[in-house]
Amino acid sequence: MGYEEKASHIERAADEAQQQPDDGYAPVDIQKETCILEDPEWLAKQKKYLRKLDSILLPTISILYFFEYLDRGNIGNAKLYGLSTGHGTASEGIGPGKVSVSDTQWQLCIMIFYVGLVLFQVPGCIGYRVFPPSKWIAFTVCGFCATSLLQNSAFNLAGELVCRIFLGTFEGLFGTGIVYYLSLWYHRTEMGVRVFCAFGGLIAYGIGHIDSPTPSWKWLFLIEALPGFCLGLFCLYWVPDRPTKNSRFSGADQEIAEARYHSEAFEKAGKMQKKHILAAVTDWRLYGQAAVYVPTAALLSSISGFLPTVVKNLGNDKPTSANLMTVPPYACAFALMYITSRTSDRFRDRGIHITCLALVATIAYALLATLPESDLKGKYGCICIAVACVYATYPPSHAWAANNFGNETKRAVGMGLYTAIGNLGSIAGSFFYPSHEAPQFQKGHFICMGMSIATALFALGNSMALRAVNDYRDKKYGKPEPRTPVDVTELGDANPHFRYIT
Repeated sequence: MGYEEKASHIERAADEAQQQPDDGYAPVDIQKETCILEDPEWLAKQKKYLRKLDSILLPTISILYFFEYLDRGNIGNAKLYGLSTGHGTASEGIGPGKVSVSDTQWQLCIMIFYVGLVLFQVPGCIGYRVFPPSKWIAFTVCGFCATSLLQNSAFNLAGELVCRIFLGTFEGLFGTGIVYYLSLWYHRTEMGVRVFCAFGGLIAYGIGHIDSPTPSWKWLFLIEALPGFCLGLFCLYWVPDRPTKNSRFSGADQEIAEARYHSEAFEKAGKMQKKHILAAVTDWRLYGQAAVYVPTAALLSSISGFLPTVVKNLGNDKPTSANLMTVPPYACAFALMYITSRTSDRFRDRGIHITCLALVATIAYALLATLPESDLKGKYGCICIAVACVYATYPPSHAWAANNFGNETKRAVGMGLYTAIGNLGSIAGSFFYPSHEAPQFQKGHFICMGMSIATALFALGNSMALRAVNDYRDKKYGKPEPRTPVDVTELGDANPHFRYIT
């Protein structure tokens, strides 16, 4: 149906819609509003609007995620520069006197971050729903950057543990809600490529060369925290809130923003309702998505916490060389994440993409566990493949979860629970690579191989289940009207016209 035909059809429907029962689609006036998106004259305006929106949101969010992951994962690099040594050593670490912290204590430092992260991910997503996103982002980003900087004042293990749990708290309040926030601005098939984020590791190489009496690990926290804090304050001005409120757009751009907001699903986004919270908590699809993320989160946390140490044990004895060698795996991950995000959006597929990536990671981890210790080049190549595949599952898996929670309240609560449950795997992943198992780390690689297999199986099973639901609704209710927004105000994704992305 062309634009003019659809417009006249909606006009006729508007005259007849006074007493008609609800058919599950958006009100006629909303359909008329979204109809402009199909007008050939507005297509160019919409592309211009999207470029403007991307230029505002995507660089900002990418940099925020960059600083979040630096603050989260830089403890692995800080260890190489002396954070784990005794406070009485030249590095002025957190151990007692001149004694370094034990392997168990170091694993506790990494693990306790995820306790704060898991506990505050649901409140974090709800915060984006209740408060203006610009203010919420500024509060949370400044919070985790300030906490990261406070690690410079830690002089014992207890101080470091307190900093790490508060770091997890603020990152829990910030991180997952960003995916929910992006879902307010972008269509479901545009989400994957907007979620993928930047990589880290190279900055630690430059920091290792700073000639200063201040310990290198303190420069690491200082240089990575201060810019992020300033950016958080800038978000108060720069980041728009919602397409319908404080969008920072005007004229035709504002019309397009509101039309796009309603073009896939219409919702009277009022106050949060208890029934929608319960619908999220009791939805089996939430737990299907979380099952995919649990093993993936375990793999991600094992990489961010221990990659520099694993690379160091491949023959790079100097911390600076080890950190530089972590760059190619992250660079490979960056490229593969972008490609995967593009194709998963284009083909409206998440599950098969994740399954294929996890199977390749399975092979890479199997080779890491079985290759001889002397085959350093082979092991390093497998590390690049494994890291790239694991990180590349992040955008489609998070976009997948956001795609399939029908209305805003269910999405906010569901995304929080999804990541909170999933990050239980992050806690487990922090124990996969104890340093006493160096240099082979065979047990850790075999565990990661098992996690990759689990990711593949859960992703494939979830995709097949959602396809079955879509087929059932097609047979019972017929295929939904193309390009007609579904009313998700009351039923959410239980609306018979709603179709899941698989």
